[in-house]
Amino acid sequence: MTAAARIETSVQPDPATVLTRAAALVPTLAERSAQHDVDRSLPLENLRPLYDAGLLSLVIAKARGGVGGGLEAAVDAVSTVASGDPSTALILAMHYIQHGQLAFGEDQWPEELTALLIRESLADVALVNAAYVEPFLGSASHGAVPQTSARLVDGQWRLNGQKKYVTGARALSWIRVMGVTDEPEPRVGFFLVPARAEGVEVVPTWDTVGMRATDSNDVIFRDVVLPKSHFFGDSPVTEGLKMSPLDGIWYLLLLASVYHGVAIAARNSIVSFATGFSPGALGAPLATLPRFQDAIGEIEVTLATSQRLIRSIGRDYDAGHGSQPHRLADLARDAGVAKLVVIENSIRITSAALELAGNQGISRGNPFERYHRDVISARAHNPQAHLTRTRLGKGALSVESRTPLWNGTRT
Repeated sequence: MTAAARIETSVQPDPATVLTRAAALVPTLAERSAQHDVDRSLPLENLRPLYDAGLLSLVIAKARGGVGGGLEAAVDAVSTVASGDPSTALILAMHYIQHGQLAFGEDQWPEELTALLIRESLADVALVNAAYVEPFLGSASHGAVPQTSARLVDGQWRLNGQKKYVTGARALSWIRVMGVTDEPEPRVGFFLVPARAEGVEVVPTWDTVGMRATDSNDVIFRDVVLPKSHFFGDSPVTEGLKMSPLDGIWYLLLLASVYHGVAIAARNSIVSFATGFSPGALGAPLATLPRFQDAIGEIEVTLATSQRLIRSIGRDYDAGHGSQPHRLADLARDAGVAKLVVIENSIRITSAALELAGNQGISRGNPFERYHRDVISARAHNPQAHLTRTRLGKGALSVESRTPLWNGTRT
């Protein structure tokens, strides 16, 4: 496919067509997923097909040449891709979070930078992600000042610092870096950094039990030169960083969607196993056993619950509730609940599939153990379950809590 044709497909299809194309990619993504898990390697070869299918421009507004999908379409796309390869899906989800702000963020980004990111994303594979978390420092949204800082030299910023858990680090074109200015009256905000600029170094620190191919590595910035206009969304350090509710809603719901996609894959695999395997002593497929029918029925119930939850929140957001200030708090709360519920549901599903598969389930030659490792890893993402429950409990008990369900930290 030529570059011109790729740009055309990223502009013209409707969201339903793009989602159909995403489903067609799943078998190929799934074939590659196991080896990337073993190698802990970034699935770079998956990115061009995402672009060609229009997935990378799914949430770019139609008026700007994109597909014009909203949060519900993003939920479906991420879940679908995750059913083939969840590491690729997490990279896609982080890309959508940033482009969701460009499409729906009401001038959170300067027009110059918005136009730049959209133009590059339409023209080729040009992924963007945020970098918030730092070594030895809690979330800046708790009041801590980022150690990543920039000073003005001859009208340009020089950025220095280190960030952790930058998903897709070696595949990114742009990184939105949280940092502070080195000025008499310092400001905290965001720097848009070209990922391949001089002074940007990816340190391969990511070596985990699950989600091994996300390339969520450390990134070091050493005197990275940036135009003055690449600093935005700032406020005085004394006032703290103002996080967008939109950022939190997209982050929480799309994280849930990744692990829901893994649960879909586990469901499909255990159904294939149960219908295709006939033990000699039984003389019939495992699917004929009441135990398997009941357990897989429970998986169906749990999966349907998760899907209804994340889709309905995405649909509410798209219906305009996300633009109504009095509804944003409810949507943010519901997205936090969805993350908690869907991740726990996904863990139950992969655990059940693993148990039903028996010895074959723990074989590296089958995907069940990988699915379970991947969804167990979801519990590391902020906000963790106990924090969400505690904040909801405080609200119900009218105990003052100024901390939202999502605190701005990405892990």
